[in-house]
Amino acid sequence: MDPSGEVADLIAREALQAGETAVKLAASGVKNVTALLLALANSNYKVVGKTSAKKLAKDPTPSSVMTLRTEDVKQFTDLAKEYGILYMIAHPKGKAGDTVDVISTQRYAAKLNAVYQAMGYPLPEEKTAEAESAKKVQARDPQESVSPERGSGWKAETRETSERGKVPVREKLKALEKTAKELEQRAPVPGKEPVR
Repeated sequence: MDPSGEVADLIAREALQAGETAVKLAASGVKNVTALLLALANSNYKVVGKTSAKKLAKDPTPSSVMTLRTEDVKQFTDLAKEYGILYMIAHPKGKAGDTVDVISTQRYAAKLNAVYQAMGYPLPEEKTAEAESAKKVQARDPQESVSPERGSGWKAETRETSERGKVPVREKLKALEKTAKELEQRAPVPGKEPVR
């Protein structure tokens, strides 16, 4: 066999393999792009305007519900598009009331407040410190640290208190030093015992 024929055959074989690999890569790329475009088309990502409850439920942020008069719905939808709010309007089931609920997420709460203010609704009241402190009221039956049957573990001489109801630190130190001296006098000191 001629060496130049082998080289030509090898080059042709390599070119075919390279072309085959390029076609496979292009086909898998087209398949992936098609799958991506189909997923985006089916998901229908909507970021502004009226939406469904299912799409609002997909958002992990907590929901925000505000009441709106029925006659103001048209004005609200126009302003919501202008402000860029994703919302849902819920009508009471079986009732044709004069109010509807606007459901959105906490992400749009500031924008919702701005829309309501532009429509002439009053701003929602903020929680004050008094309302928060009302939640932290003393328990009806507070627990005490002293049980009359068992005591609290304090010795009688350390239970003395000052005018303010607390034992002063210096008095505690003096009492502890006094008891330490008494214990020293009672206990024999090692090394000073007579040797037999």
